[in-house]
Amino acid sequence: MLKKSIFAFSILVSLQATTQTYDQWAQTVGWDGISHWKKYMYTQPAYMGPNALPVPRLGNSSIDSSFFIAVTGMLHFSKGDNTQNLSVYANYCLVKDLISFDAVWVPYERYNMSLATKQERHVFAQFFYDKEATGEVHLNTNLQLLNKWRKHIHLVLRLGYRFPCSSGFGAARYSDGPGYYFDLSFGKPLGKNLKWNGMTGFYSWQIQSDKHQQDDAFLFGTGLEWNQNNWRIQTNVAGYLGYLKNSGDKPVVYRFNLEKRIKRTGVLLAFQQGLHDFDYSTIEFGAKYYLNRKSLSLAKLPK
Repeated sequence: MLKKSIFAFSILVSLQATTQTYDQWAQTVGWDGISHWKKYMYTQPAYMGPNALPVPRLGNSSIDSSFFIAVTGMLHFSKGDNTQNLSVYANYCLVKDLISFDAVWVPYERYNMSLATKQERHVFAQFFYDKEATGEVHLNTNLQLLNKWRKHIHLVLRLGYRFPCSSGFGAARYSDGPGYYFDLSFGKPLGKNLKWNGMTGFYSWQIQSDKHQQDDAFLFGTGLEWNQNNWRIQTNVAGYLGYLKNSGDKPVVYRFNLEKRIKRTGVLLAFQQGLHDFDYSTIEFGAKYYLNRKSLSLAKLPK
């Protein structure tokens, strides 16, 4: 009898807690009693998880002619949201020094958000206590341009698309909508081992809004890359600037990447710091495995 009473009491408390969460959500977002909860979600980088709408990485303006797979772990720290995730990277070269494809996927993400952060992001009651999600797939096509000018400048056109295949939209982890971007990266050799890289382009993604169906942004980035003795160091600033005012659609980040290649394996270590509309400090570490012998050394800068 006592066990049944305890079980019934547990169910009652659970239901009461759920009801309170729904009431809290309705009060927080100002629910009109009719509209679907998705209407109240913010689909902007400042109000979602660190992997929802990431700033595209600054390339080095050269086609990666290797075929590799990499797996990394990422630790994201911020006030009110600490996140850990696995990331999988892959690169395939179709035509050496001309055309390549690369992809990024977050197969697993675990997070812990504070009550204040959940309320700020309008996390829906049904997902209020969720702690795990799966990310989206980003696929890029890279085209080398004007190779005859390579002694003076490197140019690569990138066409990217984000497939809406994630979970965790109700918990404000991912945007549950497609996105695309295209950009031109350029590199200027500054010596035998040093190169200045830049990026300029366009980024667009679907948003939840009564007034707008998508947000459009100017994509940019600039930084330096150093290559020597199978070491690669990259440091840069990148971001995109959306056109909606005071909406959290202008993330800018600083990145530092370090890579050491040892035969067919690459060891990776990276740091990322949000500078605007991206309140995360991120550490990334992992390994890369090269599947063809032609990629055993770092790409040499032209002399």
